[in-house]
Amino acid sequence: MADFDIAGDIGAGELGAGSNEPEPDAETMLTPITRIGVTPRAQMVRKLADIVVLPAGRISANERSLVADILLQIVDKVEVELRVEVATRVARVPESPPALTRMLVLDAPPVAEKILRGAELIPEALLIEAAREGEAAHRLMIAQRVDLSTAIADALIQFDEIEVYKAVLRRDECLLSPNAVNKCVALSATHPELQVALLRRRELEPAHGFMMFWWVESEQRRRILSRFALDRRVIQDALEDLYPKIFRANHDPDPFVRDILILAERRHRPRGANGEPVSLDVVLRTLTAARRYPSQEIIHAIGMIAGVSRDLAARILRDPTGEPFAVMCKSLSVPRDQFFALFDIESEEGPIGPEQAEYLLSVFDGLARDFSRAILRYWDWDANPRIAHISRLLGLDEDFSIDPHAA
Repeated sequence: MADFDIAGDIGAGELGAGSNEPEPDAETMLTPITRIGVTPRAQMVRKLADIVVLPAGRISANERSLVADILLQIVDKVEVELRVEVATRVARVPESPPALTRMLVLDAPPVAEKILRGAELIPEALLIEAAREGEAAHRLMIAQRVDLSTAIADALIQFDEIEVYKAVLRRDECLLSPNAVNKCVALSATHPELQVALLRRRELEPAHGFMMFWWVESEQRRRILSRFALDRRVIQDALEDLYPKIFRANHDPDPFVRDILILAERRHRPRGANGEPVSLDVVLRTLTAARRYPSQEIIHAIGMIAGVSRDLAARILRDPTGEPFAVMCKSLSVPRDQFFALFDIESEEGPIGPEQAEYLLSVFDGLARDFSRAILRYWDWDANPRIAHISRLLGLDEDFSIDPHAA
């Protein structure tokens, strides 16, 4: 009889393996590795792949989808080497059915690589799905694709894999979403290898830079001060007529308006415990005492004269390299020679060396007074939604201190 049972023929070859399978070694019980032979299953996969990759003029879209559906049933039941062969061929076909492409993209990394590195066009939705459901190796390959988009990048960084983050940050042509930038900033606190690439990103804004300031090295700190220099005069001029309405009114002022006016104030006047103006002499004596020994009383006094929270005053005084102290002194209009003299004071850690003192003087000289005040405001701006969000990503409360030298 001429007709035959296809399922039975395949079963005799590979699906039913049976006595055709190699016998395990009697001592190790390991099955010997065999090369892909011309089995009915391998023949079928190759023949179906031949049809799938036919040019558009030789096969309709519906016929190609039918063949792909058949391949979906059998291609995951053959050896990796054969799946790599199929993926290599499918990657060259722009019209490849999405279901087949999806299966190959989510396959083992050697198989997925042929698609992710070889296919020019892959639907964005499919790449997002592969980023979410694949392995770290899949995500790393996706991050290196030419068509990396904002949505794909968002999916890639959900797993906090540092190598993937580094690959994404190197892609300057891909615009990162605000949430992705926030995550990168938070992660850079504990992964210094992200910092340099992140500070080059065009999406980074002053809020990001001034948060990163606390955990980067001195070279990056100077870069942040240079890149995010700003002048608040436009805001101050626009809000000028609101100051008397809020601060001289008899009724209770709107707390939100009041806080923003304080944030944008043109000039800070050091105040004492009762709100009285404080002279420069008192400011210098308080700073001198803070350099000698930042006790709790001195920290409280520094917070009052600088117009910042106690937590920020403590963070500034305990910073190991001194740049925040230079920023605060500039905001208080400390004269240049008096600022330099503060480094001759014997502190708990000893006097600052001449080289570091010269460096801090250059930081001091490079700051405009209004800009230094804006930096302090950013450091103390816990109510800002974006800053609060990054603080939550860091797993920290309002008071945090990260030593860049401990990373």
